[in-house]
Amino acid sequence: MCGIVGGVSNKPIRNYLIEGLKTIEYRGYDSAGIAVFNGKKAEIYKVRGRVEDLDNKLEKRIDGLVGIGHTRWATHGEPSVINAHPHASKSGLFSIVHNGVIENFRAVKNALMEKGYSFLSETDTEVIANVIEENYRHTGDVYKAISKMMSDVKGSYALAILFSKEPDIIYFAKNRSPLLIGRGQNGNFLASDYLPMLKVADQFVTISDYQYGSISLDDIKMFGRNDHPLPIVFHETELKPEALDLNGYPHYMLKEIEEADSCVKLLVDNYYDGKSFLFDKEMMRQIKEADNIVFLACGTSYHACLLGSRFFRKAGKISDVYIASEWAYNPYTSGKKTVYIFMSQSGETADLIHCLSVAKKMDGTIITITNTQGSTLSRSADHTLLLYAGIEVAVASTKAYVAQVSALALLAGALNDDASVIADLEAVIAAQQSVIDNHDKIKNLASFVSGKNDVYFLGRGLDYDLALECSLKLKEITYIHSEAFPGGELKHGPIALIEKDTPVIGFISDAKTELAMRSNLHEVEARGARVIVVSSITLAHPEDDFVVPYAPKYLSSLVKVLFGQYLAYYVALKRGLNIDKPRNLAKSVTVE
Repeated sequence: MCGIVGGVSNKPIRNYLIEGLKTIEYRGYDSAGIAVFNGKKAEIYKVRGRVEDLDNKLEKRIDGLVGIGHTRWATHGEPSVINAHPHASKSGLFSIVHNGVIENFRAVKNALMEKGYSFLSETDTEVIANVIEENYRHTGDVYKAISKMMSDVKGSYALAILFSKEPDIIYFAKNRSPLLIGRGQNGNFLASDYLPMLKVADQFVTISDYQYGSISLDDIKMFGRNDHPLPIVFHETELKPEALDLNGYPHYMLKEIEEADSCVKLLVDNYYDGKSFLFDKEMMRQIKEADNIVFLACGTSYHACLLGSRFFRKAGKISDVYIASEWAYNPYTSGKKTVYIFMSQSGETADLIHCLSVAKKMDGTIITITNTQGSTLSRSADHTLLLYAGIEVAVASTKAYVAQVSALALLAGALNDDASVIADLEAVIAAQQSVIDNHDKIKNLASFVSGKNDVYFLGRGLDYDLALECSLKLKEITYIHSEAFPGGELKHGPIALIEKDTPVIGFISDAKTELAMRSNLHEVEARGARVIVVSSITLAHPEDDFVVPYAPKYLSSLVKVLFGQYLAYYVALKRGLNIDKPRNLAKSVTVE
């Protein structure tokens, strides 16, 4: 959930560390810090707060050429300067930043305390720093000290480590948390993902689990299990630094909402050539022959999979959807003819990586659908489908959801070679563009909603899946209590929550449930609720609050979700909140 950076450069490293941390603040922003070699030792600077606060605190000129940095999402110890990274070992020999969670840190900490070590912070990271120091005292070799540490601790970690006796090197280690190396004209760099390195590196190395090593100005060393040296294999990325530009938008979230139509078009262009689908033939064979399809996901991706499961059932495949953190401990077993579809925007979701290790023991086929090429989930799967949504910076996912649902619709269409999905998605693109061009009415509704403490979303069938996602988006960035219910469940308890002027937002997309849905909305309206109806144009009544243009019923969520995204955005704007970085959240959830 945290983000780390590091670099050995022939230019002062300060700007790379600060600007790099800003690009990965979506991973956490409770506190931030850097450590930079000043020629004699590593100087540590840290703050409680965001990277901008750290930048303001720092001297504008820090001449060190080697440094590491961290932006934190707290797991062990509250957000504070003391718990912020980097952490130093007892003697100051080692300074360290860490993304991950050490599961046995209490036992390891107690063992170190018995040897006379003391600790300033509550973090598991300070424990790692001292484990490495203790190992170094016995071995006299940093590589051996790190290798032994990897045997001593259990859990997830991506580590960047400074050693005071070698001020021109950064050591690293990785297990179950993402870490990349970047090589550029001015040096070698480390980061949790590509974004910090896009402006300084053009070749990259993906570090795998149980690997460790070091970077210097012109050298990279890497070791694997049994301490064997590993070859350095470089690759490139299609990501471009200009993708991080706001292009005149006030917030990334608004920019990304309004990229929905282009996301759908890019998927169609990448997976259909005008005559046939372009999915991997072996993957399609395995899906067609599967007895069961099991979708695994979290959060917004889970909501996308709920719709995807409906698409697959319509195409004749038995499918189920599970929340990854639940399935991992109570897995659904269905034999070798099961296809597991892992959905993750980042490809680094810890709960899904846990599920992956479970699913691999079941002999099924594993497919990852992700927006991140080279991610842990994509490298570990039998097949990977990329979403081609481009970089999504705002913590609350918008365009990635649109891409996920669209990808699943295309995949379901390909099962029966049904190219009608292409025309259907083209209708979606036109409808999305219309909503983007004509969404001012949502601003007025947002003004009303912004003053409320509770909001409820209702839907039936496909619209219930949509209601779940819109409710999540509202609570994520506005901090308003919000829940979603199936329309028919309202009178089985939730109606007791309705008070005067409580906003209740109802979605209507299906003719066969329209009358029942409108009846549900009348029931809450009779009890004082302020009902907001979002309907498809073919089912619209004159009094409906927001009517969306035509899109095929089964894909209508790809259009109506824009209503929910815009509503959340404008409510948060009205409340004066940090839209792109809501409190307590991180975009890439790399701890369980």
